[in-house]
Amino acid sequence: MTSQALTTPPSVAPPRPWSFPLSTTTTTRAGTPVHVFDQPGQYVATVRVTIALPLFTEPRELEGVATIMSRTLDEGTELKSANEFAAALERHGAAYGVDVSSDALHVEISVPTSQLAPAVKLLAEAVTRPAFNTADVGRHVTIRLGEINQERANAGYRAREAFAGHLFDTSVRRSRPTAGTPDTIRPLTNVQVAKFYRENIGPARAQILFAGDATGVDVAAIVDDAFGDWTSEAGAALEVPEPQYTLGDRVVLVNRPGSVQSQLLIGCPGPDRREDIWGAAAVANHVVGGTITSRVDTVLREEKGYTYGTRTSFNAPRKGGTFTLGGAVRTEVTGAAITDALRILREARDGLTDREVQEAQDSLIRTAPLRYEQADSIAQQVGSNIAVGVPLDFADTYLAQIAATTADVATDAYRRYVGTNGLLVVVVGEAKDVRDQLSGLNMGDIIELS
Repeated sequence: MTSQALTTPPSVAPPRPWSFPLSTTTTTRAGTPVHVFDQPGQYVATVRVTIALPLFTEPRELEGVATIMSRTLDEGTELKSANEFAAALERHGAAYGVDVSSDALHVEISVPTSQLAPAVKLLAEAVTRPAFNTADVGRHVTIRLGEINQERANAGYRAREAFAGHLFDTSVRRSRPTAGTPDTIRPLTNVQVAKFYRENIGPARAQILFAGDATGVDVAAIVDDAFGDWTSEAGAALEVPEPQYTLGDRVVLVNRPGSVQSQLLIGCPGPDRREDIWGAAAVANHVVGGTITSRVDTVLREEKGYTYGTRTSFNAPRKGGTFTLGGAVRTEVTGAAITDALRILREARDGLTDREVQEAQDSLIRTAPLRYEQADSIAQQVGSNIAVGVPLDFADTYLAQIAATTADVATDAYRRYVGTNGLLVVVVGEAKDVRDQLSGLNMGDIIELS
């Protein structure tokens, strides 16, 4: 073998076309849609139940009840105690998980396909026949109250809490913590949790997803056997109202005595997935602050050394999105870092370059197959799509939008939202050390919180 053969790298073939996996859809006897994503070779399957659960339906004085309800689904059922349920999951090699967003409840198991049938029955037991015992609900109320104390000691959490509280009108559910506050969590009892469950959880609001190797497995029959007899008084979910934002330039300073860093969160309203600019907005975000090579990090991290790193993102539930830039900077450069960040965000409205957009497209499109390589990532993405009201295969639409994005389109998508109606700046840190630094931002009076 010649030295040339040893040193010449192999040629790189162009990426092959890729699209989001297809599904087959059936319904259970109870009328719940079942979507099966057959992924040969994925012998650990994920089954996810996504249930429409808009949090604005929580009683105002009991906000967080959905979180407590979700956490106690597996804490004993009508058939098993909490310990028996946990032992059964372990016996079948199943991992159980639950999550509550502003739009939906997601309950899932990941399990070897050889144990699919008994594991799905356990999942159905948790979703359709929870016990909500007095002691279990009370324990989770206590745990949640402890979590809130821990969260309020965390600068990142305080920044997100203050941001939501000042970006959204106070009438909007998203202006308040998803998992409730001490005043709304403390009064919760098992009676109230069970009542909320009965009124909001049922087959008419649910969709069931399977992702994994379905070879030789009748997934639809297994799911129907477990969920087909599900009944409930809960009807269809109410549609989420359009959020009301508080607009304009504002600065919110949250005092956190002893902080040696300032946690920053800068942002404004953003698009949601109903808009055809969602993919273009992702491209613009990638250029401005979505990666370590973005415009923001190039200045704040590489040139100035203010931070270990910042990130921007467009995020959206079912209706009404947000744009944010977040990160931590040294206390003594708080004002300078915010000034630079605001300048970069505003200057991006003047235009993104063809090269920046092409690099963003390559990154977002060519990493998609890796993002959806595992069965659980497919189920989670589809569950998210259902929750926000877009088609199951919305990833294909999203990638097509990205591929069609030009520099002008990305700039227009960015300009439509970022800085158009002002920017909200939230700073969590040592107030006495950063207050004077913020006064030079010329964004109005500083709103101070303790």
